[in-house]
Amino acid sequence: MRKFTVFANFFIDTEERFLRLKDSFFSFSKANIHEWCINIRGNYKQDVKKFLENNISKNLKVFFLESNEGWINDSLEVTKNINTEIVFFWIEDHICTTDVYKINLVVEEMYENKIDHLIYSFFHKGIFIEPLNAVHHEKKNNISFFLYDSENYNKIKNWFETKNIKPYYLIACCSFMSLELFKKNLLISKKKKKYNKMLPFNFEKNFLENQILPFNNGVLNSELFVSIDDDHGEQGYSLISRKQYPKRVPKKQLDEIRKSKINIFVPNPLKKTIEKIFTLFK
Repeated sequence: MRKFTVFANFFIDTEERFLRLKDSFFSFSKANIHEWCINIRGNYKQDVKKFLENNISKNLKVFFLESNEGWINDSLEVTKNINTEIVFFWIEDHICTTDVYKINLVVEEMYENKIDHLIYSFFHKGIFIEPLNAVHHEKKNNISFFLYDSENYNKIKNWFETKNIKPYYLIACCSFMSLELFKKNLLISKKKKKYNKMLPFNFEKNFLENQILPFNNGVLNSELFVSIDDDHGEQGYSLISRKQYPKRVPKKQLDEIRKSKINIFVPNPLKKTIEKIFTLFK
C-alpha cells in the first residue's frame, strides 16, 4: 500500500498538551507512514523532539522554525522536505479511534481516486456525508468523493441554505491533503490577514473563501479520529465527553493559557480608534 507524510507545525507549551500529543502519536504511528516532517514550537519543543526520536526509527525531520514571517511561511519551508503525494496534517489533540489499518485503506483510496482533501476528524455521525446528496459523487469502501468545482459549490451552497445550516469549512487543518493542494493552500493563506500570522488558523478556509476551488474532495464513510476535548457543537462528541479520555485539565483552562500568551486575531487599529472615541463620550 502507498505511504504518506506526517506534517505538523504545533505549539506545545504545557505538560497536558505534551501528554495528549503522545497519546495521539501512539494512536496512529503504526500506519503506513513514509516520513515525518515536524516543526515544534513552545516550551516543550525539546521534550517533543526527544520523544519523537525515541519512537521513530527513520525518516524523521524535526525543525524549530518560528520566524517573524509566521506560521504559513515556516510551514512552506517544512513542506520543501515532503516526498509523498499525500500529506497528513497532524493535530496533536485528535486520536485515531479505530485500527490504524483503516488509515492505510483511506490513504490508498485517496491515491486511487486522486483525492485532494479529506477531513479525518469531527465526523459527527456523518455531517459531511449529508451534503453529498446535492451533487454527483462516488462512494468507495472507506470514502466518498466529488469534484468541488464552481457548479457543485453552488449546488452545495443551495443545499445549506435550504436546510438552514451554516456551511462547513472547505479546507480544514485536521485533514489528509494532496501535496499539490497543500502547497497551493499555503500560498493562498499568505495573503489572509484575519488571524495572527504566528498561528495556523489562516490555513483553514471557510465556505466563502472559495478561491481554493476546484479540487477533489473526499468524505469519510465512518469515523476515524476524534477530538480529545472539543465537542465542536455536538454535546457528548469529544473523547472526554464520552468518558474515553481522562479530564486532567479542562479545555477552557488550556484555551485561556493560550490566549494569555498570544492574540488569536490580528488587532484592528480602526476598531480601537472607534472604541476610544466612544469612551470619550461616555
